[in-house]
Amino acid sequence: MNAWSPVPRLRWLLRALRTPRRPQSLTALAALAGCAALLLWTAHGMDAYQQNLALNLGTDLVGVVITVFVIGPLISRAQEGRVREHTRLDYEWFASQVHGATACVKVLDTFSNLFGPQFSERLFRGIRAATAHGARVQILLLDPDSLAVILRGRELGEQSADIRRDIMRNLRTLDHFARRLDDSSRALLEVRLCQTSPGVTLYRWDERCLVSFLTVGRLSGEGVQLEVAVRSPLGTFVEQRFDELWGQSKPMEHFARLPLTLVDASDVRREFRCPFVSVEDRLYVAAPDLVSYLARHHRGQLSAYSEALTAPGGHEPIVVDDESPLHALLIQHYAEKYDASAAAFVELRPPVLVTE
Repeated sequence: MNAWSPVPRLRWLLRALRTPRRPQSLTALAALAGCAALLLWTAHGMDAYQQNLALNLGTDLVGVVITVFVIGPLISRAQEGRVREHTRLDYEWFASQVHGATACVKVLDTFSNLFGPQFSERLFRGIRAATAHGARVQILLLDPDSLAVILRGRELGEQSADIRRDIMRNLRTLDHFARRLDDSSRALLEVRLCQTSPGVTLYRWDERCLVSFLTVGRLSGEGVQLEVAVRSPLGTFVEQRFDELWGQSKPMEHFARLPLTLVDASDVRREFRCPFVSVEDRLYVAAPDLVSYLARHHRGQLSAYSEALTAPGGHEPIVVDDESPLHALLIQHYAEKYDASAAAFVELRPPVLVTE
């Protein structure tokens, strides 16, 4: 089906009619409708009123058809190739565009001030409105534990730990917001983490987007933003990059909570979702209910299983000594990740491989 087919134009018209309007637009529409009604009422006494009304309405409908199916596509095609430059990323302006989105919202960045304290509440109001209209919201940030964080820190002249903390602040904010959403809105919001530096940034609402590039020595939001149509060559290229990274990414929930299954000697299973930290390729979980469950069993009676564990087989859960240097290090890592404190940690020790 080609771009001139009437079916896509009808879909576009219906979507445009469903798009939320600003109060000023509704006021102007009401005023024009009132004027039209007044003029029709004034002319109702003229001769052949019904015939003249039918003739004028028919002529206007022909004009509407020509505008929607002929002039509209020509204007749309001309706008698709137009590039508008913004001197920087205006987070408040983007949040207002999100508020009116009806199809999709996408964000691709290392981390973003959009989720900081200054702009997050305005953005979240926009996301609530967009998801209420059925829009899908996809947010893709850099995995704070990936090597790409170290490389980006060098490009910015900062310590990779600073970049990591900024990403984790974003993730805590997004996780807290997602937990406040109702089930229908939460199903439309997805936050994922990618291991590879994207090279570009994308801030999309429906069929328009802001595109920038990760530059050396400066945050992407401080540089020029190119506003283009998604169907333009540049928009298509960045969309393809987003889709590639999205397919290789992992959900935010896998970074925030570790799904864990404990199995005892009689094959009784107990499910947990625990906060966790990683130190020297070992996972340590922090959950009071997990520690209480372990206290009711002797060491060696339980095995821990999770898809997030790299080593195969059941892992042995071992409570970390709270007076050891490792415990102090885990407290530090936990505070950096969750901005909270934890008293007890459980190591998930991989099984020992027996070789000949």
